[in-house]
Amino acid sequence: MILTLAIITVIYALLILAFGYYWREDEEAKSFSADAEKPLVSVVVAFRNEEKNISALIHSLLAQTYTKCEFILIDDHSDDESLSIARSFSDSRLTIISAGDEVIGKKAALKFGYESSSGEILFFTDADCVLGSRCIETTVAKMHYENYQMVCGPVRYFHKKGFFQALMQLEFLSLTGSGASGFFMGRPFMCNGANLAIERKIYAEADLNSKYSSGDDVFLLHYAHSKYKVGFVQSRESIVETQGSEGICEFFKQRIRWASKAGGYKNVFAIFVSSLIFLMSLSLIVAFVAACINPIYFIVYFCLLVMKLIVDTYFIIPVLRFYRMGKLWWAILPLTLIYPIYIVSVAVASLFYRPMWKGRKISVR
Repeated sequence: MILTLAIITVIYALLILAFGYYWREDEEAKSFSADAEKPLVSVVVAFRNEEKNISALIHSLLAQTYTKCEFILIDDHSDDESLSIARSFSDSRLTIISAGDEVIGKKAALKFGYESSSGEILFFTDADCVLGSRCIETTVAKMHYENYQMVCGPVRYFHKKGFFQALMQLEFLSLTGSGASGFFMGRPFMCNGANLAIERKIYAEADLNSKYSSGDDVFLLHYAHSKYKVGFVQSRESIVETQGSEGICEFFKQRIRWASKAGGYKNVFAIFVSSLIFLMSLSLIVAFVAACINPIYFIVYFCLLVMKLIVDTYFIIPVLRFYRMGKLWWAILPLTLIYPIYIVSVAVASLFYRPMWKGRKISVR
């Protein structure tokens, strides 16, 4: 058993070291030249019960430096004041649509919004997000000048105080960081639907795997990567900020929703990474339980834990520096201790439990 645990740990360490090696610091944000022909960009956002956030999103959209945009916001059957707040804004670029009874769920709402749009480029974000003023410009310029058909960008949570919020922020940044490194390695496997742009024709033909209520972003990436050139905008100008979970229960529901789509992955590297992270977490739990039975395994557990802590720190410190969240370094150790239990419990729960999300039970048909 010790040999098996050691092999898993070494492979995990090599993966994380590769993520750290390929990580890039802030790149110069691209802009369109004065004489460049700018494509029309359709920003498509589905919202449901976002009365606390929708106003901030719309303000950030209307403040974009890239002006050749249309903003298509689709109300996915909200039962709060989201729709009325959205309609209180008056701007010729802004279109608010109510989804029909046959349009249910985020994937269907986004498709409905796409059908009502006319842009050459589709830019997707979420209703609880705020975009920096140059976000769309830097993203579309990256596509234009480097000939990408799909581009994803960095996302972080709004800064909130508290021990749990710090752990949640660090965990999320590790996800976005590893996803970005996958692009830099030439093996994109993960992205965030809060910050991505894609050519219209590709979205129209993509298979988003309607079997899963979650995963419109990842399934779109996997499809695009299989046939087209995809990239990542590694610029602070393109960072999108989004709301984190309010509490532990909501956090676990969200992560279970995310994990539930893993069964639909066809991207080999995505399957490899998710499986390896699960096996590494399971190895730590097995080593700890074995140590409780036989004290000699405390040495094994300690070695595995230290190895994981070292490679995780090597990777996450530059990520924190990019996001200017360096003060979170202290949370690396407690997150390392908690992480195995969190990963295994979420993975197991996603096989049996379908939590409610925005008043609906997530589906895996």
